[in-house]
This record gives sequence, C-alpha cells and structure tokens, in this order.
Amino acid sequence: MPDFQETSNASQKLIEQLNSKVFGQSEIIEHIVIAVICNEHALLTGAPGVAKTTLVRNLASALASGYKRIQFTPDLTPFDILGGDTIQFDEKDPDLKKIAFSPGPIFSPFILADEINRASPRTQSALLEAMQERQVSLGGISRPLPAPFYVFATQNPIENEGTFPLPEAQLDRFLLNLEIPYPDFDSEVKVAMLPKKTEDLKATSFATTLLNARSIVESMPISNELLHGVVRIVRNTRPQESKLNVAKDYLDFGASPRATQALLIASKALALIRGKIEVQYENIAEVAPAVLRHRCVLNFRSLSEKRSATSIVNQIVQETIL
Repeated sequence: MPDFQETSNASQKLIEQLNSKVFGQSEIIEHIVIAVICNEHALLTGAPGVAKTTLVRNLASALASGYKRIQFTPDLTPFDILGGDTIQFDEKDPDLKKIAFSPGPIFSPFILADEINRASPRTQSALLEAMQERQVSLGGISRPLPAPFYVFATQNPIENEGTFPLPEAQLDRFLLNLEIPYPDFDSEVKVAMLPKKTEDLKATSFATTLLNARSIVESMPISNELLHGVVRIVRNTRPQESKLNVAKDYLDFGASPRATQALLIASKALALIRGKIEVQYENIAEVAPAVLRHRCVLNFRSLSEKRSATSIVNQIVQETIL
C-alpha cells in the first residue's frame, strides 16, 4: 500500500501534468484529483468549450484507464449505456445463433457522461445504480463494474430547453460539483495558440498509487474540533434546524449526512494534495462549495434575488462557529 508522502507527491505530479494540457483551470484540476484519490464521481458544470472533455480524457490517459464518452440525448436508452443480451452469430457457422451479453460503455473505468441532463429520467436512473452500487443488474444478474470506476458527468448551465434536471438522489452521488469558469486572459491566449489536434498525456508510473489512495485518505487524522465543525457546517444548510438566517431565508432543503461524509473525505484529500498530514480549517472551507452546492435546494426567494448556491454555502461556512 502506498504511503502518505508517496501519494501526496503523485497527486502533485498529476496536477502538474494536467495543467500542461488544460490552461487556466488549476483549482478545477486540483478538485478533480480529489475525486480520483477518493474514488468518487464528479459533476462538471460549465459552458461549451471550457475543456471539460479534454480534462477527463487526459485524466484517464494519465492513469492508464479505459475511457468512454457517452453523449446523452433524449432518445438515449438504458440499453445504450448498460448493454444487454443480443443475438450473436457463430463465426464458423453462420446458421448457429446464440444469445449472449453484450456489455455497454458503462463497463469502462472512466466514463464521461456528456450533457447528462439531456437524457430522460429513465436513462438517468440506469446510470444511478451503476454510480451507487458499482454494479449493473440486467435480467436478474448483477454484473460488477471495473474497479476503480469513475463517472464524470457534464452539464451546460446555459441551455435549459430539452433538458431533464437531475433528481436530488442522483446529485447526491457526486462527491463534487465543479463549476468550470472561462479561463483568464493569459490562459486563453495559450489556448488560442494550440494546434487543432494535440496528444493526450501518456500513462504515468504512479497511476496505481493514486487509484489506491482512498485508504490513505481515510486514515488521515482530524481534530475533534474540526470534525464537529464539518458536522455543524452541513447541519447549518438545513433550514429546519439551522440557526443561520441565510439557510432559513434562501434554502428549501439542505444537505444529507452523506454530505457530511463527503465534506470530511474531500477535506482530507485536499490536505493530502497540499502535503499536510492533518486537515486544516482552510481545507474544509475551500472544498465546501463544491461538496455542498448541488446538495442544497434553493427556494423561490434565492432564485428571484439571484443568489447562487455557491454564495449561500460560502456564507454558511463563514458564519458557522467551528
């Protein structure tokens, strides 16, 4: 099993390599590596052309893992994702037929679910079991998915027509919701100078270290004071029990206990990336928006006043006494 320092060094090397392929998204890259070392899924929200696909493709290449991109559309069916039983012909004797399982693209270690909110709820729910159970049930048979298994789903925040918003149960399965901004001026100059086709990253020598890092992260210590602070932050997102006006005024529902687990593991992972053996308050505050914003349900007032979930979560973190 890799040790702490080896894992920390490997994560920093991966971040450096990804920054050489995707410009102006250093914070997003650091957070997506958090998802990798936690062996969890991530939702990437951003306008077209901000390198969401490029980032996930290079991540899979660097970690020497199989990669499949699934373009979600309204007519996509569960069969298109999961696969199923099909009639197959014998190569030697065309008259011989048999029914055999044909695996779908979900049986890949890295899945890019592109524009996931364009698929019907029925198709989205097919992906939910895979994300939750890391297996697929077809015809009464449970088929395990490869380990590790990651789903990186994208959403376009600009277009709403022809989309099906993800239900809270599915959103809760994503460790992080990464809001990808446009790059800054200097980074966009670099992007403009890129050739149309560029080579993806080569497989790294430390891929196994990162793909088996979850146990290292879980074993990292955290003080009781900060642990209680994590719990208080999540509980303060729930308007029914929160003591903060911001939650009562702008949220219908807050985050579940699963979010408490997510905030804890993500904070530990960020501390590991930064080379810190113990979680710091800054780690919690930095990852809290990505962990909590998709788990909080905004009310009508927040929408009418154009308060974002990110700003609300940040205010909750600031006002929560650790």
